Amino acid sequence: MWSCSPSSSSRGSSDGELRLSDHSSDVVILSFLLLIVSALAVPWLEVSIGSPGDFLYLLVLPWVVLVPLHEGLHALVAKVFGAKVRFGITTFGKLIVAPYIAIETPLRAREYAVVSLAPLLISAAFLSLAWLLRSNFWALAYVFNTAGMAGDFLTALSLLRMPPDAKVFDDGTALRSDAEISISYPGWVSPALKVAILMLFLVILILGRVEVVVENG
Repeated sequence: MWSCSPSSSSRGSSDGELRLSDHSSDVVILSFLLLIVSALAVPWLEVSIGSPGDFLYLLVLPWVVLVPLHEGLHALVAKVFGAKVRFGITTFGKLIVAPYIAIETPLRAREYAVVSLAPLLISAAFLSLAWLLRSNFWALAYVFNTAGMAGDFLTALSLLRMPPDAKVFDDGTALRSDAEISISYPGWVSPALKVAILMLFLVILILGRVEVVVENG
Protein backbone atom coordinates (compact mmCIF):
# COMPACT_ATOMS: atom_id res chain seq x y z
CA MET A 1 0.00 0.00 0.00
CA TRP A 2 2.80 2.43 0.90
CA SER A 3 6.77 2.37 -0.90
CA CYS A 4 18.49 7.54 -4.96
CA SER A 5 18.84 10.68 -3.84
CA PRO A 6 16.08 13.17 -4.73
CA SER A 7 18.56 15.17 -6.78
CA SER A 8 19.69 12.21 -8.81
CA SER A 9 18.97 12.42 -12.52
CA SER A 10 18.06 8.72 -12.68
CA ARG A 11 16.49 6.42 -10.14
CA GLY A 12 16.92 3.09 -11.85
CA SER A 13 17.04 -0.28 -10.14
CA SER A 14 19.15 -3.23 -11.17
CA ASP A 15 17.77 -5.43 -13.96
CA GLY A 16 14.93 -7.64 -12.79
CA GLU A 17 14.40 -6.06 -9.37
CA LEU A 18 12.56 -3.08 -7.92
CA ARG A 19 12.49 -2.24 -4.21
CA LEU A 20 10.18 0.65 -3.33
CA SER A 21 12.07 1.00 -0.05
CA ASP A 22 15.01 2.28 -2.15
CA HIS A 23 12.77 5.13 -3.33
CA SER A 24 11.27 6.15 0.01
CA SER A 25 11.76 9.89 -0.57
CA ASP A 26 9.91 9.66 -3.89
CA VAL A 27 7.04 7.74 -2.30
CA VAL A 28 6.70 10.20 0.59
CA ILE A 29 6.72 13.23 -1.74
CA LEU A 30 4.13 11.68 -4.03
CA SER A 31 2.01 10.60 -1.06
CA PHE A 32 1.83 14.17 0.30
CA LEU A 33 1.03 15.48 -3.17
CA LEU A 34 -1.79 12.95 -3.57
CA LEU A 35 -3.07 13.81 -0.09
CA ILE A 36 -3.40 17.48 -0.98
CA VAL A 37 -4.72 17.00 -4.52
CA SER A 38 -7.35 14.46 -3.44
CA ALA A 39 -8.51 16.78 -0.65
CA LEU A 40 -9.34 19.38 -3.30
CA ALA A 41 -12.08 17.05 -4.54
CA VAL A 42 -13.91 17.47 -1.20
CA PRO A 43 -13.57 21.23 -0.56
CA TRP A 44 -16.27 21.14 2.12
CA LEU A 45 -14.23 18.68 4.23
CA GLU A 46 -14.00 19.91 7.82
CA VAL A 47 -12.01 18.04 10.47
CA SER A 48 -12.92 19.03 14.03
CA ILE A 49 -11.22 17.09 16.81
CA GLY A 50 -12.85 17.93 20.14
CA SER A 51 -12.62 14.60 21.95
CA PRO A 52 -10.85 11.23 21.82
CA GLY A 53 -13.98 9.89 20.15
CA ASP A 54 -13.62 12.41 17.32
CA PHE A 55 -9.97 11.44 16.91
CA LEU A 56 -10.80 7.73 16.71
CA TYR A 57 -13.76 8.27 14.36
CA LEU A 58 -12.07 10.64 11.91
CA LEU A 59 -8.38 9.71 12.01
CA VAL A 60 -8.26 6.06 13.09
CA LEU A 61 -11.45 4.31 11.94
CA PRO A 62 -11.01 5.30 8.26
CA TRP A 63 -7.71 3.38 8.26
CA VAL A 64 -9.37 0.39 9.94
CA VAL A 65 -11.90 0.35 7.09
CA LEU A 66 -9.68 1.11 4.11
CA VAL A 67 -6.55 -0.97 4.80
CA PRO A 68 -8.28 -4.40 4.61
CA LEU A 69 -10.26 -3.23 1.57
CA HIS A 70 -7.17 -1.81 -0.14
CA GLU A 71 -4.98 -4.88 0.36
CA GLY A 72 -7.91 -7.23 -0.15
CA LEU A 73 -8.67 -5.72 -3.56
CA HIS A 74 -5.02 -6.11 -4.59
CA ALA A 75 -5.27 -9.77 -3.59
CA LEU A 76 -8.65 -10.32 -5.25
CA VAL A 77 -7.54 -8.94 -8.61
CA ALA A 78 -4.29 -10.93 -8.43
CA LYS A 79 -6.31 -14.09 -7.78
CA VAL A 80 -8.55 -13.28 -10.76
CA PHE A 81 -5.39 -13.38 -12.87
CA GLY A 82 -4.55 -16.76 -11.32
CA ALA A 83 -1.88 -15.70 -8.85
CA LYS A 84 -1.13 -17.15 -5.45
CA VAL A 85 -0.88 -14.40 -2.81
CA ARG A 86 0.08 -14.06 0.83
CA PHE A 87 -0.26 -11.20 3.31
CA GLY A 88 2.43 -9.66 5.51
CA ILE A 89 3.50 -6.54 7.39
CA THR A 90 6.68 -4.57 6.85
CA THR A 91 8.31 -1.34 7.98
CA PHE A 92 8.81 1.45 5.47
CA GLY A 93 11.39 4.16 5.92
CA LYS A 94 11.89 3.09 9.59
CA LEU A 95 8.77 5.05 10.51
CA ILE A 96 5.78 3.51 8.76
CA VAL A 97 4.49 0.03 9.48
CA ALA A 98 2.64 -1.07 6.38
CA PRO A 99 0.71 -4.18 5.36
CA TYR A 100 1.45 -5.73 2.00
CA ILE A 101 0.54 -8.63 -0.23
CA ALA A 102 3.16 -10.78 -1.92
CA ILE A 103 2.26 -12.17 -5.34
CA GLU A 104 4.10 -15.46 -5.55
CA THR A 105 2.84 -16.54 -8.98
CA PRO A 106 4.46 -14.66 -11.89
CA LEU A 107 2.03 -12.36 -13.71
CA ARG A 108 2.49 -10.45 -16.93
CA ALA A 109 3.60 -6.84 -16.42
CA ARG A 110 0.28 -5.43 -17.67
CA GLU A 111 -1.67 -7.72 -15.34
CA TYR A 112 0.47 -6.67 -12.38
CA ALA A 113 -0.12 -3.00 -13.29
CA VAL A 114 -3.88 -3.64 -13.07
CA VAL A 115 -3.36 -5.26 -9.65
CA SER A 116 -1.40 -2.21 -8.50
CA LEU A 117 -4.06 0.26 -9.64
CA ALA A 118 -7.09 -1.73 -8.46
CA PRO A 119 -7.58 0.34 -5.23
CA LEU A 120 -8.54 3.31 -7.42
CA LEU A 121 -11.98 1.68 -7.39
CA ILE A 122 -12.03 2.10 -3.61
CA SER A 123 -11.14 5.79 -3.90
CA ALA A 124 -13.96 6.23 -6.41
CA ALA A 125 -16.44 4.47 -4.10
CA PHE A 126 -15.35 6.44 -1.02
CA LEU A 127 -15.51 9.73 -2.94
CA SER A 128 -19.02 8.90 -4.13
CA LEU A 129 -20.13 8.10 -0.58
CA ALA A 130 -18.52 11.29 0.70
CA TRP A 131 -20.50 13.46 -1.72
CA LEU A 132 -23.71 11.44 -1.46
CA LEU A 133 -23.75 11.55 2.35
CA ARG A 134 -21.78 14.78 2.72
CA SER A 135 -19.65 12.75 5.10
CA ASN A 136 -16.31 13.85 6.58
CA PHE A 137 -15.62 10.21 7.48
CA TRP A 138 -15.88 8.93 3.90
CA ALA A 139 -14.09 12.00 2.57
CA LEU A 140 -11.12 11.25 4.82
CA ALA A 141 -11.21 7.56 3.89
CA TYR A 142 -11.06 8.61 0.22
CA VAL A 143 -8.17 11.03 0.82
CA PHE A 144 -6.18 8.52 2.91
CA ASN A 145 -6.68 5.70 0.41
CA THR A 146 -5.59 7.87 -2.51
CA ALA A 147 -2.51 9.14 -0.66
CA GLY A 148 -1.68 5.57 0.29
CA MET A 149 -1.47 4.61 -3.38
CA ALA A 150 1.80 6.49 -3.95
CA GLY A 151 3.81 3.27 -4.08
CA ASP A 152 1.13 1.63 -6.23
CA PHE A 153 1.34 4.44 -8.80
CA LEU A 154 5.13 4.30 -8.99
CA THR A 155 4.97 0.53 -9.36
CA ALA A 156 2.38 0.75 -12.13
CA LEU A 157 4.39 3.39 -14.02
CA SER A 158 7.43 1.13 -13.87
CA LEU A 159 5.45 -1.90 -15.03
CA LEU A 160 3.87 -0.03 -17.95
CA ARG A 161 7.36 0.75 -19.27
CA MET A 162 8.21 -2.96 -19.41
CA PRO A 163 7.46 -5.41 -22.25
CA PRO A 164 3.76 -6.34 -21.81
CA ASP A 165 4.48 -10.07 -21.54
CA ALA A 166 7.41 -9.77 -19.10
CA LYS A 167 6.83 -11.97 -16.05
CA VAL A 168 6.70 -10.23 -12.66
CA PHE A 169 6.26 -11.52 -9.13
CA ASP A 170 6.66 -10.10 -5.62
CA ASP A 171 8.57 -11.97 -2.94
CA GLY A 172 7.36 -9.60 -0.21
CA THR A 173 10.44 -7.37 -0.28
CA ALA A 174 10.86 -6.53 -3.96
CA LEU A 175 9.35 -6.92 -7.40
CA ARG A 176 11.34 -9.38 -9.49
CA SER A 177 11.18 -10.02 -13.21
CA ASP A 178 12.94 -11.60 -16.16
CA ALA A 179 13.12 -8.06 -17.66
CA GLU A 180 14.46 -4.73 -16.43
CA ILE A 181 12.34 -2.83 -13.88
CA SER A 182 13.23 0.78 -13.14
CA ILE A 183 11.94 4.10 -11.85
CA SER A 184 13.63 6.94 -13.71
CA TYR A 185 12.87 10.58 -14.45
CA PRO A 186 14.77 13.89 -14.78
CA GLY A 187 16.36 15.43 -11.70
CA TRP A 188 14.10 18.50 -11.82
CA VAL A 189 11.01 16.41 -11.06
CA SER A 190 11.53 16.12 -7.29
CA PRO A 191 12.14 19.88 -6.72
CA ALA A 192 9.11 20.61 -8.92
CA LEU A 193 6.99 18.28 -6.82
CA LYS A 194 8.10 20.02 -3.63
CA VAL A 195 7.10 23.40 -5.07
CA ALA A 196 3.77 21.95 -6.20
CA ILE A 197 3.14 20.52 -2.73
CA LEU A 198 3.83 23.92 -1.13
CA MET A 199 1.48 25.69 -3.52
CA LEU A 200 -1.28 23.12 -3.04
CA PHE A 201 -0.85 23.24 0.74
CA LEU A 202 -1.44 26.99 0.61
CA VAL A 203 -4.60 26.39 -1.45
CA ILE A 204 -5.83 23.88 1.14
CA LEU A 205 -5.25 26.42 3.91
CA ILE A 206 -7.36 28.91 2.01
CA LEU A 207 -10.15 26.58 0.88
CA GLY A 208 -10.15 23.97 3.62
CA ARG A 209 -10.60 24.00 7.35
CA VAL A 210 -9.02 21.86 10.05
CA GLU A 211 -10.12 22.60 13.58
CA VAL A 212 -8.72 21.14 16.79
CA VAL A 213 -10.85 21.93 19.83
CA VAL A 214 -9.35 21.55 23.30
CA GLU A 215 -11.94 21.58 26.05
CA ASN A 216 -10.93 22.37 29.61
CA GLY A 217 -12.64 20.95 32.62
